[in-house]
Amino acid sequence: MSDAKDEKSEDKKNIEMEEREKMLNASNKVEDKLADIENAEEKKGVTKDIKEGMEVKPKKIPIGGIQMPGFFTRSKSKERCKTRGSHKDNSGLMSPTGCVLESMGLKYVFQEDGDTTEQEGTDLIDKNAEHKDETNNSLTRIKLPNPFRKSKIEEEGALLIFLVLIAIIIFIAIPGNKVNRSPPIKNGRFIETTTSCGKVEGLLEDSAFAFRGIPYARSPIGDLRFKYAQPLNKLEYCWNGTFLAHNATDPCLQILSNGTIMGSEDCLTLDVVTPYVRYDNPLPVIVLIGAESLIGGSPGKMRPSARYARSRDVVFVRPNFRLGILGFLALQTLSGSDYPNTSGNYGLSDILVALKWVQLNIEHFGGDPKSVTLWGHRAGATLVTALSTVYDAHKYFARAWASSGGALYPKKTLAESQLDNKSFLNAVQCQDEVCLRKMDARTLVSAVEDTWRKPQPDLPSPDEDPDKRHQWLVLDGRILREHPAEVWSRDENLTVKLVIGSTAHAGSSEKLLMKHKNWTEKLVIQHINESFLSEKNLTHEALKMYPATYKGLSAMISDIRIVCPLFAISTEMHNVPFYVVNQTRFEQDIADIDSDVDAILGRYEPKTPEQRRYFSAMQSLFYHYVWHGKIEQSMIGQKVLLVDQDVLPQASYSHCAYWIVKNVVLPYAALD
Repeated sequence: MSDAKDEKSEDKKNIEMEEREKMLNASNKVEDKLADIENAEEKKGVTKDIKEGMEVKPKKIPIGGIQMPGFFTRSKSKERCKTRGSHKDNSGLMSPTGCVLESMGLKYVFQEDGDTTEQEGTDLIDKNAEHKDETNNSLTRIKLPNPFRKSKIEEEGALLIFLVLIAIIIFIAIPGNKVNRSPPIKNGRFIETTTSCGKVEGLLEDSAFAFRGIPYARSPIGDLRFKYAQPLNKLEYCWNGTFLAHNATDPCLQILSNGTIMGSEDCLTLDVVTPYVRYDNPLPVIVLIGAESLIGGSPGKMRPSARYARSRDVVFVRPNFRLGILGFLALQTLSGSDYPNTSGNYGLSDILVALKWVQLNIEHFGGDPKSVTLWGHRAGATLVTALSTVYDAHKYFARAWASSGGALYPKKTLAESQLDNKSFLNAVQCQDEVCLRKMDARTLVSAVEDTWRKPQPDLPSPDEDPDKRHQWLVLDGRILREHPAEVWSRDENLTVKLVIGSTAHAGSSEKLLMKHKNWTEKLVIQHINESFLSEKNLTHEALKMYPATYKGLSAMISDIRIVCPLFAISTEMHNVPFYVVNQTRFEQDIADIDSDVDAILGRYEPKTPEQRRYFSAMQSLFYHYVWHGKIEQSMIGQKVLLVDQDVLPQASYSHCAYWIVKNVVLPYAALD
């Protein structure tokens, strides 16, 4: 019995040893499995956050967030799963209860009861793990993740990332599908935009958009006659609904060179021609100021070109402004009825209010208010040069271009100008401002004295007294506070950039051309002898410099009246280029006063290779300045740009030095 019991006891021990060995092997397998998982994760750079020996809780995904598998979640390596609240059985095995298993950014908690609780709503571990208690020699079995399932999740995550990236690229590449950046064209012809006074509707015109006749100031009629321009700064001055800016309004009331009176007193409107109506990529703005003289001939050649707005990517603006008596009359009775007590230069105030309108509204027409060029021609250039000297000019425009303007500016005080103009009251039989404001506008305009009108350019006559000519501009103390020459002669530069220029035969005129059917050498010499040059014994020397032809006579008149006076004042300015167009055209073979404007705005079709090269040179010079605010050619050591088939810098121009030394220039320069 004893031997049998001992044998049985020995068998029981062997069985228990075998079971214990199995348990140890199973435990080792579990630990090996866990180690394999850990090693696989460590190879992928997955770590577990540890803080001072304590396990950091898995970070929660924020509401609306997406936790992606792959490189978004493998930024930190994971350590081996720690045991928390674990216990040993009698066999000394460790039971991994309460620990967290993290794999590929997905987290699972082994609970005390042996079940696994999924984190973030993901289940990779079987919850139906078997449990047997320690007294029954049971083991806790864990069903480990399938490696093939893990690869599938990674593939799905990569696909999701790829789709998200594609969506981002599409969103960035085609924002136009999300935002409407340009208003639609209605009925294939009409387009609408907005201003500070309400909506306006323009027309499609030659591949650009034209808005014509937009009011920019209050009507200068009634009590506002002989008043500085009043902006549309109240709702009651604006319009209801949409303003139909389809047709240009009449220009301001004026006297043409042939004596014809035309225009309207209620005229403070402007035209805008733009290639685009949009807010992105704003374009440079060119404001056109044109007039043959300060009493009429406006706008002359300065009309917006729809074709050049599109081809040159610029926005054109052309405002009407008051001229003559209605635009520049300075009288003591008018000064006393206004505050501050001043009068005159109403036309200048119109241009300034128009420029304020541009600053406020041009962005709605695709223009850049920070890139405004004020461009004047003839008398308009005189006004532009004067405005470039006002103390706050930079608030209205960035740069200016003056073509064939006057070089003389008012030297008389306001009191002196008012005294000189007092004779006008007798001409219209008025004694106060009430009478002047009630009188018919055409009656006022037609009452201008002949001596106040601008004569056609010609050589000075023997009896001409430059000091007795009528001056329209006045030092009113409000706009022109000091003589422009005093401003540009000071050491500091103008607050805006400026370019001055003319054409070689700007002084030619139809009246001069028609004086003789055929200008022979004899007729040219006779014409010079009848001028003041003969009295000064300058005829012989003049004929050495200029040929005795109509072209030579036109050049002589131009140098005395326009070109050399402009050159003289440009030498007193700082960093102000001066250009002269020398390319001739038409039957007279001259560079007439409109040659530069016609080339810049494309007013005629160049027919010869020389004309085409000139067009290219003139347009490059002008539009480069509009876009970049500087002259493209180098001006180092040079003062004059001679524009022919190319732009050639040179130190001086023609015979200007001779006329300046002889004191012919500046005294006999054109006023406007």
